Amino acid sequence: MKFTKPLKRQPSSQHIIPFILAILIMALIGCVRPITPEAAAVESAAVVAIQQESTTAVLPTPTLAMPVVTYQESPPTSLPSFALADPDEVAKQAVPTVTETAVPPTLVPEETSTPQPTFTPPALAFTSTEEHYWFRRPIPEGGTVWTDKVYPYGSTKGGTLRTHHGVEFYVQSGTQVLSVASGTVRVAGDDSAYVHGPHANFYGNLIVIEHDSLLNGEKVFSLYGHLSDIFVVEGQHVDSQQVIAFSGATGVADGPHLHLEVRLGENSYNATRNPLIWLYPFPDRGTIVGRVTWPDGTVVTEAPVRLNRVDASSRYLATTTYADSSVNPDPTWDENFAIDDVDAGFYEVIVNNGDKKYKAEVWVYPYRTSLVEIVIEP
Repeated sequence: MKFTKPLKRQPSSQHIIPFILAILIMALIGCVRPITPEAAAVESAAVVAIQQESTTAVLPTPTLAMPVVTYQESPPTSLPSFALADPDEVAKQAVPTVTETAVPPTLVPEETSTPQPTFTPPALAFTSTEEHYWFRRPIPEGGTVWTDKVYPYGSTKGGTLRTHHGVEFYVQSGTQVLSVASGTVRVAGDDSAYVHGPHANFYGNLIVIEHDSLLNGEKVFSLYGHLSDIFVVEGQHVDSQQVIAFSGATGVADGPHLHLEVRLGENSYNATRNPLIWLYPFPDRGTIVGRVTWPDGTVVTEAPVRLNRVDASSRYLATTTYADSSVNPDPTWDENFAIDDVDAGFYEVIVNNGDKKYKAEVWVYPYRTSLVEIVIEP
């Protein structure tokens, strides 16, 4: 029996192709270098740099330092002073200069416009050389230094009291009383034995000072009544604004206060004058004195008088003319009413007689006395 050698089978292409692919894959894997984390970071940075270089130019980082600006201010050598300047020194250094000033054109109001009234004060009114604001206030600064307006000199407080021969300062008992001017003490005590008023014990404890100055050759006296304590003696010379007593309510008094009188020529109850014309006014204030008469020249008694300020608003001020002849007008003014401490300005002085009203206009100047005269019909 004849055996034949079996033929070798040739591999088909479908078996060879997968084998070749497997060998190629293994070869490729063997050729690729393993990537470490550090290498991966470097390659990533390189890729980013290449991308940025291909799209946007990278500006170089400046190497110059930015300038540093500092502010430094020297401390002032001295702080500003708020002390008031000495007017005498300012006057010495002041040099007047003349400058040209453009004058604005004058505006002509239209026919429909209504100009507002203006109040231009006239030249300073005549002031007598005998004006006598010689007296300081008898109460220390900070206290009640103004006179009472309800019961002024020459009034009767609406007919309820005796005609007043002085003025009142309403202060508490024990308030210091000051001499209104320098002079010699003529009376220091009470009036129980020697009458200085309408009757004994009228003033209680009182002081009378004869002052150093004369008015038209006549002696001038000031009287302080209703005192609680007296610190001077008769014959003693006192200075202006010297403490001479404490206020009180001795004698005929409806409560603690100081009663002040001015007497001219003699120390007598019948020789009084209005203290408002003697007390130095407050700053920027003056005094109005007036004379209200009938057509025949006879003075009108207890006529109501009030002030109306024209150029500005003002507080209410009023008084009455003197009640009778037991009080005296000033030798300079011959007045029968006075209103003190009036703000400087332009006023109407108004007197009513029944349904009739009488007016007089007057300017009030600081530290001056202004006189008005009004004649009313019966």
